Amino acid sequence: MPPDPLTLILLAALGLAIGFVGGLVGLVLGVLRFPLILSTAETSVAITAGTNIGVSTLGSLAGAIRHFRQNNIHFRIFAIMAVTGAAGAFIGAFLTAYVPVEFFLIGIGLIVSYEAFSLIKSSRKNNEQYFNRSQNNKPNLALESAIGFGVGFLGGIVGLVLGSVRMPAMIGVLKLEPRIAVGTNLAASSIMGAAGLAGHLINGEVDFLVLGVMGSTAAIGAYVGARYTDRFSANSLKLIIGFILILVAIVMFLRAATIL
Repeated sequence: MPPDPLTLILLAALGLAIGFVGGLVGLVLGVLRFPLILSTAETSVAITAGTNIGVSTLGSLAGAIRHFRQNNIHFRIFAIMAVTGAAGAFIGAFLTAYVPVEFFLIGIGLIVSYEAFSLIKSSRKNNEQYFNRSQNNKPNLALESAIGFGVGFLGGIVGLVLGSVRMPAMIGVLKLEPRIAVGTNLAASSIMGAAGLAGHLINGEVDFLVLGVMGSTAAIGAYVGARYTDRFSANSLKLIIGFILILVAIVMFLRAATIL
C-alpha cells in the first residue's frame, strides 16, 4: 500500500532538511534518513535500504554539482576514493552474512565519535595554513587508496556509504581544507551510491514513489546547502561537521542496539 499524502509531504520535508544539511557539511546522512523511511513508509528493510541509497545518491550528486561549480572538489582524491571505495564495498558486501554487523556499527560509532571530538577540538586552533589547498599537492596514493578501500569495505558490510568516516579522514589525515573535503566527499559518495542503487534496482528493492518524492527534495536541499559551505571559515565548518558527526554516532549506537 503506497504512503498517504501526509506521509509523502512529511518525507519531502525531511528530505529537504536532511539534504540541506548534507550539502552544507558534505555528508549524505543516510544513517539518519534510514529509520525515518522505515518507520513511516516501508515495512521491508531491503526496500528501505534501496530507496534510502537512491535518495542519498540524488542528494550527493546535486550537492557535488554545486561544489564543482564552487571549485570545492579535489579531483585526484575523488577518483581514488571512488574507485577504491567501490572495490572495498563490493568485497565487504560478501561478508555481511558472516560478520556480526552490530559490532561493526559500534566500532564505526566509536570512530565517528573520536573524529567528531577531534574536529571540534581542532576548530579552536588557528591552523588553516595546515591544509593542502592545492589540487596538485604531492600525492600519497597509498594512503589515499587505503582510506578509500577501508571505508568502502566497512560500508559494504554494514550497507552504508560511510561518508561520515571518509570525510573526517580527508581533513585529519590527508589535510584537505574542510570545504574541499566536503565537495570531494559528496562527489565520491554519489559514485558509490549509484553503484549500490544499481544493485538494489536489479533486485527490485526500490520504492520509486518515495524515491521520487524524497529524492527530488533531497537534491534541492543539497544543492542549496552546498551554496553556503564557502560562507564558513575552515574552523567554523569543522565545528559544524563535528556536531553533525556526534548525531551520526548516536544513531549508529542506537541502530546497533536494536540488532543486539
